[in-house]
Amino acid sequence: MSSRDLEEKRLLEMIERMYNLVDKVLGVVSEGSVGRLKDIEGMVALVEEYRNNISSQATLFIARFQPLAEDLILAESVISVAYDLYRVSRYAREIALLAERIGGLRGNVNEDALRALEIARSMVREAVEAFTKGKREYVEEVNMKDSLVDEVYHKYLDMLRSGDSLSSKDATSLLLARHVERIADHATYIAMSAKRLWRI
Repeated sequence: MSSRDLEEKRLLEMIERMYNLVDKVLGVVSEGSVGRLKDIEGMVALVEEYRNNISSQATLFIARFQPLAEDLILAESVISVAYDLYRVSRYAREIALLAERIGGLRGNVNEDALRALEIARSMVREAVEAFTKGKREYVEEVNMKDSLVDEVYHKYLDMLRSGDSLSSKDATSLLLARHVERIADHATYIAMSAKRLWRI
C-alpha cells in the first residue's frame, strides 16, 4: 500500500473515531436526563478538537500529495464531513441544555419528537457508514428518514401557524424538533459527500 493510500485510509479512520464520539454524545442526549450537561460539553469540546485535527491532516494531505480528481475530492470531503459531525454535536448540546432547563425530556416533550431524535441519530450512523465504506443503501435510507424528521418538525411549525396557543409540552417539542431537524440535515450532507466520493 502506498503512502498516499495509507494517508487516505487514516483520514477515513479519523472520521470514524470522530463519529464514535459524536454518537456517544447523541446517546447521552437521547436519554434526556438532567445533570449530564457538563459531561456533554466536555465531549463536544473534544469533538471540536477532532474536527480541527482532521482539517489539519486533510490540508497536509493536499499539500504533501497535491492530489487531483478523486484524491482531492476525498480530502475536501473529509473536511466537510468533520464540520458536519461537529455541528451535530453542537445541536446535541443544545438539546442537552433544553433537557436541563425543563427537567428532562421524558414526559416534557411529545413522543414523536423523541422518536425523531432517534431517527436522526440513526441517520448520522448510516451517513458515516456510507461515507467511510461506500454503502449506497445507506444513502437512500438517510434520504428517506430525512422526510420523516421533516414531517415532525413541520407538524409543530403548522401548530404555530394555526394561531392557537401552544401547550408547554408542544412548545418544548417544537424546540427539540428544530434541533433534531438540523441534525438530520447534517446527516444528509454527509450522505451527499458519500455520493460524491464514491460516485454512488
